[in-house]
Amino acid sequence: MFEKETFTVQLTDPMLYDRLRTLSTEYDLSVESLVNAAVKRLVDDVDFVRSLRTGKTGGA
Repeated sequence: MFEKETFTVQLTDPMLYDRLRTLSTEYDLSVESLVNAAVKRLVDDVDFVRSLRTGKTGGA
């Protein structure tokens, strides 16, 4: 179905990486899974804003 692709995300803010590491430890999740969740949330939010611009509503 989908091929798994691996790439590197370079964080330019050291404090952001520290916060990711802290969350990773606190919630027993990998930093990679937190980054994946954040990217998914960003993409979903962009899709939502685009749908608002076009006048589409994603009602429940």
